[in-house]
Amino acid sequence: MIALMLQVRPCLTWRDVQHIIVFTATQYEDRRADWVTNEAGFSHSHQHGFGLLKAWRLVNAAKIWTSVPYLASYVSPVLKENKAIPLSPHSLEVLWNVSRTDLEMSGLQTLEHVAVTVSITHPRRGSLELQLFCPSGMMSLIGAPRSMDSDPSGFEDWTFSTVRCWGERARGPYRLVVRDVGDEALPAGTLRQWQLTLYGSAWSPVDIRDRQRLLDDAMSGKYLHDGFTLPCPPGLKIPEEVGYTITPNTLKTLVLVGCFAAFWTVYYVLEVYLSQRNVASHPVCRSGPCLGPQRNRKAREEGAELESVPLCSSKDPGGVEAEAAGPLIAADDQAPGLQGRAEQMC
Repeated sequence: MIALMLQVRPCLTWRDVQHIIVFTATQYEDRRADWVTNEAGFSHSHQHGFGLLKAWRLVNAAKIWTSVPYLASYVSPVLKENKAIPLSPHSLEVLWNVSRTDLEMSGLQTLEHVAVTVSITHPRRGSLELQLFCPSGMMSLIGAPRSMDSDPSGFEDWTFSTVRCWGERARGPYRLVVRDVGDEALPAGTLRQWQLTLYGSAWSPVDIRDRQRLLDDAMSGKYLHDGFTLPCPPGLKIPEEVGYTITPNTLKTLVLVGCFAAFWTVYYVLEVYLSQRNVASHPVCRSGPCLGPQRNRKAREEGAELESVPLCSSKDPGGVEAEAAGPLIAADDQAPGLQGRAEQMC
């Protein structure tokens, strides 16, 4: 599907492709899926992401897509906590507020990816559950409990990420919630430190809504069939199409097939040539008229059954008739088929 997108719009970047997928994906009907619509209007579930991809929607969106602004990011300082993680239903909550001043230098306004890097000590790290709340209140389960993970080393500078807040505003408070859903007999874990990283662009929420309306208008396919094209951004080099290259295996196969065809052709030609030569070198009658077995009236009257006759005769240069050396055919007046075969041989 992405190849089809690049066919109609070859200057799409990897971030453009991600945005088009987010903008055009549709919900997948599943009773177990927890579909939630975020502040930017995008539906997301932990089971199916942004939903089902459809080639028609992707290609139509790619046809009219203009590149997103440059990638902007923000990294918070390393936040030292050293706080114990209580057992469920209690939880540990830590917060970091991203202000307008923090985002001024990068120009980041709306989110794409949000990452959290944590250092946690715990005797059984599979018992931990981590949730991240974006400023809009959208919750993302970035670390689900894993019953089979009994590693006692915990998490050391381990990064979790989410796209659940895609398109939402970047400014505001971010909350990290950590719970221990394991056995109370084990010692409590400790959140030593964490760090927040935001990735996004200078798009404003208004820009995102405008782009959504533009894509909805393009879903009819009206831009796909009328020769409509958008110029690529200046300075962006589009790689030329690479022609089909024959692989070594394909070349070997073609050589083997060609050799087999050549061998079969030579064999067939030789077989035909030798057959014709054999026929030409063994004629039944070399010259003169062919004399078939004729009935002898006297023998017929006397009831003789067999008669020996020469098959062929020829005349010498002087006109004297000479019998050709060759086998004699016994003819019977009751065997017309034999006479016919003798005639055919001449």
